[in-house]
Amino acid sequence: MEQKRCYLAVDGGNSKTEYRLLDASGAVIAARRGGGSNHETMPEGFDDAAAVIINEAEDLLAQCGYSVENVSDAVLGLAGADYNEQVVGLEKALQAHGLAKCFVCNDGYLGVYAGMENGVGICYSAGSGVTCAGINEAGVRVQFGGIGVLSGDIGGGFDIAQFVYCSVYEHLFFGKPYTTLKDAFYTLFDIKTPDDFRSAAGRIMNLDAAKLLVGLFFTAMETGDELTLHYAARAASHAADCIIAASDALGLKTSIQVALSGSIMTAVAPPAYRRMIEYELYRRKGKSFVLRVNDLPPVEGAVRWVRQRNGLSH
Repeated sequence: MEQKRCYLAVDGGNSKTEYRLLDASGAVIAARRGGGSNHETMPEGFDDAAAVIINEAEDLLAQCGYSVENVSDAVLGLAGADYNEQVVGLEKALQAHGLAKCFVCNDGYLGVYAGMENGVGICYSAGSGVTCAGINEAGVRVQFGGIGVLSGDIGGGFDIAQFVYCSVYEHLFFGKPYTTLKDAFYTLFDIKTPDDFRSAAGRIMNLDAAKLLVGLFFTAMETGDELTLHYAARAASHAADCIIAASDALGLKTSIQVALSGSIMTAVAPPAYRRMIEYELYRRKGKSFVLRVNDLPPVEGAVRWVRQRNGLSH
């Protein structure tokens, strides 16, 4: 009797990882959300990330009567898989933990498949960090951003949170221009004095606080805070840099489909910020790009991809 087959689709990020289990026909039969799986945040790097992923996957598989040996193929889009050495390291670690066949790529590529059924186009993603990934009709892939300060990334959640705190800090202690972020920060965290503000640094070094600061940022932007608008314009310009670089590298010409993904672009940023990105693209390249917010989570891109790789029609 043929051993029963199944497939895995995984979207691994800094704060959470989404898992989908597909049966032999390609139908999704189970889902699970676990913690972050970025190897760059773990003491043992690739091995720790692989262990986290396989442990969560084994629990999901067991619920449906499968084991990791039944996984015929897996597509994993993982934060931190930014260049080939990292991809190879993650694949080897996953195989060492029992996942015999798998395909690892940066999680940004999942947004392309989630946004376009044919898997052709560009995805600009802004969540904890930012990255831009693209795929052309020949299957050639390129990625820009995602390395952080080394690649000049701007517009991710942690970067925005740092900007908010630093802007208020420089106003209070260095005499830099006033920003409405100061009053908003004081109110949100019940700050009374500059010394209280300084002490607040220890309270905001976590994901929940970063989300609150991102909310403050976009509120200030919408109400016309000059400092915040300047930062938003720089972030939009960087997004356009990445999108144009991806389209040029892939040889994409007209009506280039661009999916906007990540928690900032899909759930937090107001339409005005997306229009800033559109304006930067139009100013430089005319009507070459068609932008839209992804209405499917990136893990659905992994589902489509594993189906395509294995000829599953479901």
